[in-house]
Amino acid sequence: MRDLNYNHLRYFWAVAHEGNLTRAAGRMNLSQSALSVQIQKLEHRMGHKLFERMGKALVLTEAGQIALDYADTVFKAGDELMSTLRGRPLASRHILRVGALTTLSRN
Repeated sequence: MRDLNYNHLRYFWAVAHEGNLTRAAGRMNLSQSALSVQIQKLEHRMGHKLFERMGKALVLTEAGQIALDYADTVFKAGDELMSTLRGRPLASRHILRVGALTTLSRN
């Protein structure tokens, strides 16, 4: 999707899981103001506020919760892709193989 900047989505995802801009910025080696700007760019692109301030805490809006659900799916799929390509599929991935003998009836 060319309209979505996945770096901005990653920043949003980190802040949403931390619940705190300062902690997320520290974990990502960014300044708090730089991270805030990136979140604002994502909000502008999406046309919705993703967080509401409640005191010092950030709380997801309804749009933020929807975005977080999708972001979780996107980044989980990315982790599974990289793990599979490295030859170490994640444990949650199940493979079902079905075989048939040539002597079985085709009906």
